Amino acid sequence: MSGNNVSEKNAADKKRRMTLNIANAFALMLAIIVFFSLYSLIIDAMTDSSKFEVRFENDETFATQGRIYRLYIDGEEYCDIDYNRYSLTDDNGNTDYKYCTLIEDASRLTYTVILCAMLYVVIVIAKKSIDSTPFTKENINRVKLISLLQLLLAMLPGMVRMVMSFIRFNYYSSSFDITSWYLFAISAVIAMIAFIFQKGLDLQEDVNSFI
Repeated sequence: MSGNNVSEKNAADKKRRMTLNIANAFALMLAIIVFFSLYSLIIDAMTDSSKFEVRFENDETFATQGRIYRLYIDGEEYCDIDYNRYSLTDDNGNTDYKYCTLIEDASRLTYTVILCAMLYVVIVIAKKSIDSTPFTKENINRVKLISLLQLLLAMLPGMVRMVMSFIRFNYYSSSFDITSWYLFAISAVIAMIAFIFQKGLDLQEDVNSFI
């Protein structure tokens, strides 16, 4: 084997190892993101209800230029909130800021898990494509899976919020969210891309069968 061939092989192996390391690093990062989302939900669930408080405060930042609702837990600022999601009341007219926070946590965790699952499938596609063409039946099925996960991303977080609201407050307050329509559209686009790739693969297989 010539020196140039050895050098090219070493460069290819180095590139392969680097790609695998990057993919594994991303997979680890996704696991950490899911862990902290779950950890936040558990911590909030274990915190006493009396520790949760919503304040209407002045805020002079460029983003708000006025007053804003903020959630405080045990006297410490937690996050800015959409008050419509924290003004739900039960049959007695009482609200529950802790439960409203758990609704948001559960919805956020659902969103995070699905999004990380999508990214993980992309990582698998990248890893499987290192030593072979990415246009395989298995990868096309993975693209279809991404489309399905994208569809779930548009639906499940809102469904989690709705079901949890009905359990505690017997109703659900919602407003039109254009983001969900965007997510549905993206799911349809990904599905069409998978369909095009499938047709291309079928044509390639037909060509190969005549060779």
